[in-house]
Amino acid sequence: MDNAQLMPLLGGALIGIGLGAGAVYFWLSSQLKQERQRLNHVEQARQQSGQQVTQARKQIEQLQRENHELRLAVRPAPRPAPAPVVEPAVDAAEAARLYAESKMQPPAPKPAPRAFKDTEVLKRDE
Repeated sequence: MDNAQLMPLLGGALIGIGLGAGAVYFWLSSQLKQERQRLNHVEQARQQSGQQVTQARKQIEQLQRENHELRLAVRPAPRPAPAPVVEPAVDAAEAARLYAESKMQPPAPKPAPRAFKDTEVLKRDE
């Protein structure tokens, strides 16, 4: 091979390599651009979900405060302690007389025990 054949061959190879490198660079840059867009989209979604979580927490706190206020409003007021019942003073002599009279009276007769229980008719559930 002489130089006349070698130069166009080398020139063609260099141009082919340059065009191939340019095509690879263009393809990689478009892929990188798509990945950046996806990353930006994911970051925006993360920030939005973080804001929603913050808003939800604020709403929960507000609802808990309102719930507590309503419980306080609905809770019945404490009732005052009932006044102690004051029994009339009993004379000791009168109490002794009533006790003695109750002991002197015969006890009430007890009813005779029954041998068998009365028969009961039970309804059937059909």
